[in-house]
Amino acid sequence: MNLINIRHSEWPRFLLAFGYFFFLLAGYFMLRPIRGTVSANHAESLHLLYTATFVCMLLIVPIFGWLVSRFRRGLFVPGIYLFFISNLIFFALAFEGDATSDWVQYSFYVWLSVFNLFVVSVFWSFMADIFHPDQAQRLFGSIMAGGSLGAISGPLLTANWVEQIGSGGVMTLSIVCLIVATAFAISLGRFERNQHKEQPAKIIGGSIWEGAVHVFKSKYLLLICLLMLSHNLTATFLYNGLAVLVDENIVGFDERTQFFSYVDLVVQVLAFLFQFLITSRLVIYLGMPRTAILPPIILAAGFTILGSSLGLVLFAAVQVAQRALNYGLLGPVKEMLFTVVDRETKYKSKNFIDTVVYRGSDVTASWIFKGTMMAGLSISQVAWIYIPIMAVWGIGAWHLGKAYMRLKGRMDSAAGQESPAA
Repeated sequence: MNLINIRHSEWPRFLLAFGYFFFLLAGYFMLRPIRGTVSANHAESLHLLYTATFVCMLLIVPIFGWLVSRFRRGLFVPGIYLFFISNLIFFALAFEGDATSDWVQYSFYVWLSVFNLFVVSVFWSFMADIFHPDQAQRLFGSIMAGGSLGAISGPLLTANWVEQIGSGGVMTLSIVCLIVATAFAISLGRFERNQHKEQPAKIIGGSIWEGAVHVFKSKYLLLICLLMLSHNLTATFLYNGLAVLVDENIVGFDERTQFFSYVDLVVQVLAFLFQFLITSRLVIYLGMPRTAILPPIILAAGFTILGSSLGLVLFAAVQVAQRALNYGLLGPVKEMLFTVVDRETKYKSKNFIDTVVYRGSDVTASWIFKGTMMAGLSISQVAWIYIPIMAVWGIGAWHLGKAYMRLKGRMDSAAGQESPAA
């Protein structure tokens, strides 16, 4: 029990959440290598695809806010998943490998980018709603490890089967995984209702725009936005740079899909080790402020190497490190930050940050990348530009960790608990 630090009464909820996230990310990561291939096929248009994704986010967020304001969690959570599953059925029928039309590829890229953020954001809003901060510190890393196991299985299946069953067959397998994830979501919701004597979670109510407005009124939420912006500027540079290098070095739809599958596989193995063995212990023993500043420090060292030397394998290695840190350390930390806020913030403001702010920073980063390439800068030269961004990221992460500890202390005091020392 000490390995993953789960108390006896927490096992049912933990196992349901673990299975839920496993199948959710297995379904998504089966699809991600196909999106990676689309990005390599259209590397010159990525900034436009990011922009289209951001516009779609702006259109969808008010609809999500309306759903959260009008319906209980037990209805809008599975409803969102079933909506995206119905979309994926269309793509499974429309994809034909290298013969797939450009517009279908563009649509899939935008759709998967929207799908990923919404369904994962909904999952973690749900988790922040049912686990209190002390539980989150102990359990979120291990729950995220369930997602990493799914994320390991997904690209592994895609890499091994895409040549036999094609991209349409891979999408069909993803549909099955997402249906199972939806069943776990429903089961977890029912378990929570049983724990609360059959009383369903209350409708959150309020205006569809309140979550967005609250973000700009809260210093704490603005610091979370800074954390996400800084990370995404870094991550999008690495994603676009790798797409360019793959386009230059690897030929063929299936071959590129296999390459991205193996990259995803390595990322998720490393992320799983962080989530299962390291992250929760870092937060408990180092405290949130020191844990939050580790990713920018490590990545600054990686970018220094890229600024001095460049190649497909080296660039892929730094992107692997960035994504492993994101999934294995930064991701669990970010989700813990929302356990000390109210329910409306957990669903509405969090979703606004996870979608509009996230994709807005992607758009900004993609246009910066396009601008630097058009200006004649090499990828190595651009890498040096990002080191000051990581310095800002580290300073913001430190202040955010301090703010989290203050809010957690107030919550513990209000609950009559003794606040644990960081």
